[in-house]
Amino acid sequence: MTTEEKLVKKRSSYKGRLTMFISYLDTVESLKNSDIAELQLRIGKVESLYAQYDEVQLQLECAADDMQSQLNERSMFESQYYKALARAQNLLTKYNKSNNDDACSENVTRASNHRLVKLPTIQLPKFSGSYENWLEFHDTFSSLIHTNDEIDEINKFHYLRASLEGSAAVVIQSFEFSASNYAVAWKVLCERFDNKRLLIQNHVSALFNIDPISRESSVVLKRLIDNLNKNLRALESLGEPVKQWDTLLIHIVTHKLDQKTYREWEECKGRLDQNSSITFDLFIQFVRGRADLIETLEMSRNLNSTSHKSSSKLKAMVSVQHTNSNNNSNTDSIKNVCPNAMVTIIYLIAHNFLH
Repeated sequence: MTTEEKLVKKRSSYKGRLTMFISYLDTVESLKNSDIAELQLRIGKVESLYAQYDEVQLQLECAADDMQSQLNERSMFESQYYKALARAQNLLTKYNKSNNDDACSENVTRASNHRLVKLPTIQLPKFSGSYENWLEFHDTFSSLIHTNDEIDEINKFHYLRASLEGSAAVVIQSFEFSASNYAVAWKVLCERFDNKRLLIQNHVSALFNIDPISRESSVVLKRLIDNLNKNLRALESLGEPVKQWDTLLIHIVTHKLDQKTYREWEECKGRLDQNSSITFDLFIQFVRGRADLIETLEMSRNLNSTSHKSSSKLKAMVSVQHTNSNNNSNTDSIKNVCPNAMVTIIYLIAHNFLH
């Protein structure tokens, strides 16, 4: 079973667990005192489910050739996830309102309110004012916090301030920390950074200003692929026709490659049909394959280097033992004159071999 198949199998397991939670909610029409603890425990399990799903889904997205299908998978899961979680929270809220026992109602309400403001176990993104990271931050914060009606305004403001750093934090620094100021602070932040023209300019600039690669390296090549995909996805979401830029992108990126990789690419092109067009996806596949090959060679060199060092130590030990064997008479003399010297010699041989 390939790595991708294992990841898909894990993802299916997480989706199945979410389906089981939804089925459980279908059976719960009205809550009793005995049902509250079970529902809260199930909510806690479902909240931790998202982080597990997100880790697996992110790996599949990074390795996918068809990114749109993976994004559709994520969208469907998140839609079911948040609807189910909101539905469970609504059940708790209705229970609190209909409970006539004041003491019990107060305790359950406190637990319910704690659940209402508790986020899924996923770390909120940090935003320091870079246009390159604005879209990712805006979409994530909006889905988890801003559009979540179960979180009150004062807590939304708290999460917003905790997520901002650097120049982004300065934008809302002058706002007094209050519930009424959250909407104003969010609006000002969006007006400051949600500038489509500047966002496009920033991501295009990132494509043109790729750092040249001086020598072949699997790490650098994989980082190049990640940066290209990140900026191109952002530009596509901003409405730019990136699917029509294949020839231009290939020209830009190939002139940033190291000499060996560039030569391999030219040889690869020479083996293709001259009348067929070369797509950017084909180029990315070549770079990814080249990075995997270099990584394999790097691992092999490291293993050979380690093996060579161990062999050198072993040869040194054997040489010392051979010398001692040729000088048995001298060794016997040393034993007779100073027995402790033999112990010292053995210690030095063992110490040099181990270190």
